[in-house]
Amino acid sequence: MNRTMQLVCRIGTTLGLALLIIGATYAPSLAAQQKPWKPTRPLTIIVSSLGGAFDLMARQLGRVLPKYLGQKVIVQGVIGAEGRNALDTLQRSKPDGHTFTLLGVGTYVASAMKNPYPWDVKDIPIFLSIETPPYGVFTYPKGAYYSYEDILKRKQPLRIAMAQASFSLLPMLIDFDKKGVQYKVARFKGSAEAILAVIAGNADLTAGALSGVHTNPIKAGDLRPLWVYDTKRFPELPNVPNHVELGMPREWSNYRIVRIMQVPPGTPVHIQKALQEGIKQALKDKQTLEWSKKTDTPVEILPEADSAERVNYLIKSFKEHPQIIEAYF
Repeated sequence: MNRTMQLVCRIGTTLGLALLIIGATYAPSLAAQQKPWKPTRPLTIIVSSLGGAFDLMARQLGRVLPKYLGQKVIVQGVIGAEGRNALDTLQRSKPDGHTFTLLGVGTYVASAMKNPYPWDVKDIPIFLSIETPPYGVFTYPKGAYYSYEDILKRKQPLRIAMAQASFSLLPMLIDFDKKGVQYKVARFKGSAEAILAVIAGNADLTAGALSGVHTNPIKAGDLRPLWVYDTKRFPELPNVPNHVELGMPREWSNYRIVRIMQVPPGTPVHIQKALQEGIKQALKDKQTLEWSKKTDTPVEILPEADSAERVNYLIKSFKEHPQIIEAYF
């Protein structure tokens, strides 16, 4: 072998060793970057009320989520301002994946419309949405109302029990205003209190999602459902008409809660995806499914496009009915 070839071989060998050294130096760093994110301390789920459906779901996640994300879960209640205080607490939290909210879409919509805080709710990422049952309108079984038609014939103002600022009343109030039905609205702390007002005869109607807090009194004979806001009849209430059958706009089926989960602004996408995957697994867990059936609380994931469509529709509706919103929401 001549001297030129010997030099080329030496250079090639030297470059090869250098590349091996570089590879050994950076391989652990690359592996660390590709390693799936996991929380390093307890997770905090922020809710805006205690004892209600959102709090109960958050606590169920707290029981199961450690199995999939490796850390215990703390449920923190931040009360007031129709959920905006909870969002403000989230907005000020570190964007490291250890804090997120479980709130209703009503809080998001209300914050988009009118917000006492300087932040924009649209800058607080939604990383997961959970579906809920449709809304229904309910009365007391021993009362005078058996149908929508009975309501329209009422000459005295209807007494309506409102659970906090639940927009479950919005389509009903819009409809009553169009048809000249008089009403008075009384606010209550939550759905349970509004239901008790109806049962006690202190209110004629209330409205809310067809989950356990309302379906259990229906099964017990303490509430009578009058109609449901959906494009089809509710399977468990086959004799109860939906709003389309009663001549109301089909799109009113969009008046439905979405349980929205958000993280602080600036939370990296890969962390959001890791949280999303862990929560999806927790929602499919056998223990959660048993809890869902027992409490009549759905845990299905709502596709991102459907969630966005519902949010946009609700914002549009809020803008179109400012008098009702100002008065009751």
